[in-house]
Amino acid sequence: MVSHFPPRPTGATRDGEPAVPWELMAAEDAIVKREGPAERLLFVLVAAAVLAGLDLTVKMSLPTPEWAFHERSPEWAVLSALLLVGASALALVPSRAVALAAGVTAGGVLGNLASALWDGNRVPNPLVVGDEMHLVAFNLADVVFSVGNVVLMATLMIVTVRNRDRLIPPRRVARALYHRTRR
Repeated sequence: MVSHFPPRPTGATRDGEPAVPWELMAAEDAIVKREGPAERLLFVLVAAAVLAGLDLTVKMSLPTPEWAFHERSPEWAVLSALLLVGASALALVPSRAVALAAGVTAGGVLGNLASALWDGNRVPNPLVVGDEMHLVAFNLADVVFSVGNVVLMATLMIVTVRNRDRLIPPRRVARALYHRTRR
């Protein structure tokens, strides 16, 4: 392949041709090296949609006894929608791990919210564990939300510790109270 561009002094081969064709170098420069909030929001939304879809598939394919439906109030639906907004807002945190964990948490919320809205504010719980006297009924969205919440807390702690130099420093009064309680 003959290049129409002059060879680069750095990275050139013995023949004076660039080690990487100029076209590839230009394409490499166009690739975004660091994702922004929009890409992390996409992580949140895709993870939430996939996990909510999986939960709804499980709820539709497994039979649920009548006693295993949990009634939900309209206030619960509003709070669930606010949780989805909060999980989406976590895309502003500069971490893919936080975005993915927020998406997992949002997937659990979205799965239960969608099934409640679909089924007249009743959430089916087709997964039952226990014996005849002690039963626990739950669904995949409950598990997804719980796991996502734990992972989200862990990732937020890690991001906070790694970026502690960017945190707002404590005020003088807060420092004095802190030192007073440490004695």
